[in-house]
Order: sequence, then structure tokens, then C-alpha cells
Amino acid sequence: MNQSETGNEPLSWQEFEAEFYRLLGRLVCAHSRFDHNIGSQLRTFGRWYGDDVAEFLDPKKVPFGKRLKKLRSMVLEIYAASGKKGLTELTDFFDRAGNATALRNDYVHGRWNWHYRERAGGEMILQFNPLHWDMTPDRPDDSVTMPLGEFADQVTNAEKVLSEYFRLVEKYRQFAKEPPTNSNA
Repeated sequence: MNQSETGNEPLSWQEFEAEFYRLLGRLVCAHSRFDHNIGSQLRTFGRWYGDDVAEFLDPKKVPFGKRLKKLRSMVLEIYAASGKKGLTELTDFFDRAGNATALRNDYVHGRWNWHYRERAGGEMILQFNPLHWDMTPDRPDDSVTMPLGEFADQVTNAEKVLSEYFRLVEKYRQFAKEPPTNSNA
């Protein structure tokens, strides 16, 4: 990941920076799609099951975490008949999605820089500093350094998690609770 397209020499400063921003953009876009899908699913389930979810569908007033929490509770109720295996898999998904969201939030709001691992050049490395305003001299250093390849792996893993929701609900569709017959679907 730290090598140019020819694969022989290290990425230039500009190539490294462009690849970093490309990866960060992928993380942001994956989360944006996921948030859209969560809202769409809430709206659909709300209509089908007669649950008023309107308050969760205003992104200017309700943070993503509350939408995800509401969908989690609805999904676990709707798919309760999937048994321990299904509920465990669904719960695990929501936990991992929450972690992917936390990663995205940290990475988007934190500060990034990069530098050469050694003064003489060679491989470049990322340094991430979480967002906070504690500037006391004795606070612990909470910065994280990583190669660009590790960051790329984190982005790829988050993309996989955030795209997995519909595969899971389709997998357990046969166990979904039937909507009431008087629904507006």
C-alpha cells in the first residue's frame, strides 16, 4: 500500500496523501449509504408494523446512533422467531455497525498527519489524533500511528460491515413477524 503503481518505489508525498483521502472518502461514503438504508428501513418497518418512527427520520434533529438503536430494537423484535442463532447474528451485526460508525466518527473528526518513518525517507506512516481539547502537558499521548495499508484494511472492514445489513435480514426473512393486516403497506 505504501508503494507506487509500479510497486517498486515508495509512494511520493502527493500519492500518499491522495490515497489517504481516497480511503477516508470511501469510509465516509460507506457510512452515508448505510445511514440512508437505515432510515429507509425504519420508514418501511414503521409503516408495516404501525410504529411511529417519524421522529427518528429527521437527520438534522436526531443523530445516527438513535436511528440505529431504534432499528436494532425493531429488528430484534421482528426477527425474534429466528431463535438464538439469528438473534445472535443480528445483535453481532448491530454491535459491529456501531463500532464501524464510531471508527468513522473518530476518523472524520480527528486530526491526521503523515510523515516518513525514518528521517532519511522511505516508508511514510499515518498518525491519527482523536478530537479533544485537553492540552495539559501531562495528559497521556493518545495518538495512533499506522501504515497506510492498516488504514486501508480498517476502511475495507468497515465497508463490509456497513453493507451487510440487507443480506442478514434476507437470510432470516422467513422468521419475520407478519405485519398487522391493517398496516398501511
